[in-house]
Formats: sequence, structure tokens, C-alpha cells
Amino acid sequence: MTRVKPPCLRPRWPDWQFLLVGMLVACLQLSGGASPTRLVLAVDGVAYRDLAALQAGVIHTNFLGWKTLRRAFTAEEGYYPVSRMISTFPSTSDVAWTDIFGDRPLPGYQRTYYSEAANEEVSINGVTTTMEHERQMDYQLQNGIFRALGYLHPVDTYRLEMFNALRAFRRTRSERSDFYVYLRSTDDAQHLDRDIMKLLCDLDQKLQRLRAAYRAENGRDLEIVLLSDHGHNHAGRGKRVEIEPFLKNLGYHVSKSIHGAEDVVLPTVGVESWVEIHNDQAVTEKLAQQLCHLEGVDIITACLPGQRNHFLVMNSRGERAIIEWRPQANSFRYVAGQGDPLAYLPVMASLQQSHQLDADGFATGDVWMKATLQHHYPLAMERIASGFLRNTLNPATILISLDNRYVHDSWLIDMGSRLVTCGSTHGGLDDLCSDGIVLSNFRPTDDTSSARVAAQFNDFVGVKDFRAGESGAEWITKREQARVRIQRRPLDRDLSRLPDRGIFLCAWSPSFLKMDGNISLHGVIEKAEPARPAHVGRGQVAPAPKKIQLEFSGPQLTMSGPSQERVYHWPNDLVLVPRVEYKLAGWLDGQSQAPLFTLYFATDSTGQPLVY
Repeated sequence: MTRVKPPCLRPRWPDWQFLLVGMLVACLQLSGGASPTRLVLAVDGVAYRDLAALQAGVIHTNFLGWKTLRRAFTAEEGYYPVSRMISTFPSTSDVAWTDIFGDRPLPGYQRTYYSEAANEEVSINGVTTTMEHERQMDYQLQNGIFRALGYLHPVDTYRLEMFNALRAFRRTRSERSDFYVYLRSTDDAQHLDRDIMKLLCDLDQKLQRLRAAYRAENGRDLEIVLLSDHGHNHAGRGKRVEIEPFLKNLGYHVSKSIHGAEDVVLPTVGVESWVEIHNDQAVTEKLAQQLCHLEGVDIITACLPGQRNHFLVMNSRGERAIIEWRPQANSFRYVAGQGDPLAYLPVMASLQQSHQLDADGFATGDVWMKATLQHHYPLAMERIASGFLRNTLNPATILISLDNRYVHDSWLIDMGSRLVTCGSTHGGLDDLCSDGIVLSNFRPTDDTSSARVAAQFNDFVGVKDFRAGESGAEWITKREQARVRIQRRPLDRDLSRLPDRGIFLCAWSPSFLKMDGNISLHGVIEKAEPARPAHVGRGQVAPAPKKIQLEFSGPQLTMSGPSQERVYHWPNDLVLVPRVEYKLAGWLDGQSQAPLFTLYFATDSTGQPLVY
């Protein structure tokens, strides 16, 4: 006989508990401001199939054979049915979250990437660095030690994240109506084969208690949004794809830079179900065809040289098709050649029958999305095109989606991973890796994609403006800044007034709000110290250079309206040592106190600041 425990729905709280919780919350609140009306939880790596199963109910059997019915985020608690959120390709966190929040595209798909400007592989520490989408959160786990522990003790780290995040929400008193939280250890837990259903039930129960306290204090229900960036394949420990020996046997040289047709760069971070390859454009199509014979390959995609909006798609059987994209209308055509690698011909036939293809066989991205939401490769054509042309500033020439029984990682990571249990990964084009979630308790949600989900929540206007309370600087170009999808900063709206060419220093500080537009900066450039925040490539060791004094006078761009940002032109006649790391300290002109900002940067092969 089996014993089934009752479902984990919201418990019946006696009135005295509501009162007690309300009093405790009141004791924690800070003076001034009001409680946010909405809590947005960006929960890394939660798959649609997992949360949909939890809403319906899942039987869990423990080691004693006892069975428990697990349910969470149910209609009885006020949640609407969970919807799919189709990720980017590759379906990885940095790329997907950047797309979800409409931020400026990242330099690479991951924090080790190939920079075309530097012709060098750039490595940035993924534990100690923080991307823009992370800095927009009101709470994220910032401690690098605890982040690293997430890869060893993900459940404990998850509990720490939940405790600190909900405590931060309870304590905040802000004029902003939204509060954003990023929980990253849900992804770590699945990589290490922990029980994601248990973790989600824990989160649900803590949110129940938070909602009860919030209702007692504010007299209304707390609005909650749950988002994830991608799914997880739960495929167990995968077999390592032997791509380096494969390429070497074909006569290619795996390198950190590209100097000839035989050179390829393979940026690799962690355990992945996808591969990015950077190579000489002249060999792209030939190399893609050769990769069909690599064990573990599922789908191979490539941007065809000389045909910017045409993409090659092949599978391990050598079947071949071409994707054609019309950017102005965001419309796509699938042209099957030898076979049907994406299995999209039945979809095309259905669209043809319903008169949703135009005379040339194109349909918009929205039409393809609706037709392929439950396909094995959902929204594949738009995601492939975006993967090469929109999602990163240094796109690969070839992107491979692996069979879920295989993984791509370095030899060292592969050996280290054998010391722990491995249960899942992501990154591929298929639905298991791609289907994330969007869920709310105040309005029904629609199945959508990472580029469209913001439209359901007013473009996430409540994300934190991290520049508002600090001083800092970064290098920008008009080309990369123009790729911001959701305009939030004055710079995004005034960008048309910036010259098309050139490198610019964007500096921000609350001090600028109190000054007129004509603010000059004094800068000092010197070689970065050996103990620097990030290692970039293999910087040449040069004698310690003298300090370079320069003036950034008369901002190239002053924002229309109040702004804490100013944009200055990099002096074209100033050339630094190529491929060296520098430090730029900036002061307001006429002031001698501590620098307003300190910016670490590397130079490209021409001695100019490496923007991306």
C-alpha cells in the first residue's frame, strides 16, 4: 500500500497568524516610501514542462517508498496557467536575459568570447563579473564566493538567495512599483542533478507566506511574475563531444585567434549542449558540411558568407535547408534542399493551406512562432537569425546544437565534473533546452519568446536604473548602442545625434544633474596593474608606460533633458600599445579629489580601446 500525502497548496492560516506576521513585517519596514506592488522573480533555468507539471500535480516517491503529491503555483493560490517563453539560440542565460530585458547586446554568447576587433579570445571571470541585466535587479547574489559555492552546494545557496531576496523585498520602501529579483542557483541545482520540483515547492511556500504578510500589511494582494530564461534537458551526464580531435584530423588548428583558413576558435565555458565556432569566412560552408560527421551533432547552422540574411541549416544526416530573412518585415522563408533538417515542411504546408505565406513563401516571425510553439525546434528560424545577427556583437560563424545525450566542455571541466553528479544542461535549439516560463497571479500570460515577453509587462519599465546612484564610465559606439531594443536611458533616445563613426566615452554621475551640459573631464591613462579585475587574452608584456594626460572637453552628446550621462569623443590621434590592458581614471575638470570613475579596458590590434 502506498501513502499519498495531501498536495502542497496554501495552508489555512488562523487569523492570529495573519496578525502576528503582519506585526513582524511592520517591525522590519523602513521609514518612508511604500511597498512595491509587484515582485518580478527572474528564476534561472526553470523549464516549462517542470512548472506545468507542478501546477497539475506530480507524485514524488522518497527512498522509503512513500509517495507525496507535489503541487505548486496553482489556480487555488491565484496563479494563472504557466506559459512558454521560448529562449534565444544558443539558449544560455546571459544572451536570453539580455534579450528578455531588451538591453544592449553582449560582446559574446558567454563570458569567454572571440573578439573580432582584437582577433583574440577574451576571457572574463564569470563569477566575479556582473552583466547589465544582473545590475538591473534590485536583488541578486553579488558575493563571488557564494556564487562559486552555488556550483558545489546549490541547494544551500538557493536557500540563501531566497532568504536574502525576500528579506530585501520586505525591507524596501521605494517610489518604484516593481521589485526585481534574480535567482541564479536554480540553474546550478539542475546542472548538479538536484530536485528542482522540491526547490520550486519551497519557493512557492515562501511566497505564500510573503503574500499573506503583504496582504495583512497593505490590504491588497502582491502581484507576482515568474520568468525564466531557458529550459533544462534533464538528460543526465552527457558524453563529451570530441570536437577538437575531429577538427585537428581535418587539418584545422584550434587557436585563440584567426590568421588563416586553418585556424578556428572554440570559446568554451562550463558544460554546454551547443558549440560556437569562429573561423575564416572562406571555409564556413565547407566546415559546416564536414561537421555533419561529428558524433553528437544534432543541428548545424551557419551564416552564409556574402549572403548576410541567408543561413545554412544541416543535421547529422546531411540534410540541408536555407533560411532567408527579410529584416524590415521580420519575415522568414524556409527553403528545403536535400531533406528537411528542421522538419518544417509540414508546418509550411499548414501555413500555405491557411494562406499565411505570401507569394514568395515568406511569413512573419509572429506567424512562425504561433505555428511552431510546440514544435521540437520552436521558433527556430527567427532564433537562428538572431543568434548570428542580433544577440551578440561578436557572432560565431557556425553554431551547433548538440544531441541532448552529448555535451561540449573543456577537458579540465569534464574531469572536474566527474567528482559531482551531473543531471542536466541547456543551450541547444530543441524544445527541452529552449522552453522557459512566464507566469503571473494578476493576469493571464501568453506563450511568447524572449524578444516579446517584455511587451506583456509594459517593457519591464520598473527595472533598476543602476547608473542613477553611482558614477562610472564605459566605451560605446553608435553601432552597438543602436542595438538596444528597449529604450530606457536618455542616451537610447538621443543616439541619432551621435556621429556614425568613432569611439566614445560614456560617463555617468549624479553630479552631472546639478551641472550644465558643457562639462569637461580630465583623464589619466596608464597601464593596468597586474592585479586587475579581468584577464583579457594574452596581453603583451610591455615596459611600464608613462601616464598619459588627456582632456575630454565639450561633450560630443548632451542629453535632451535632465540626465546623469555625458558622451565624449575618444581623440583619434591618440594611439596606445596594441593588445594591452589600461586603466583610465577620470575627474571633473578643476577638481582634485578621488577620481569620479576608474575604467579598465584593453586595446585592439590598432591600439584603440576595445569596445567589444
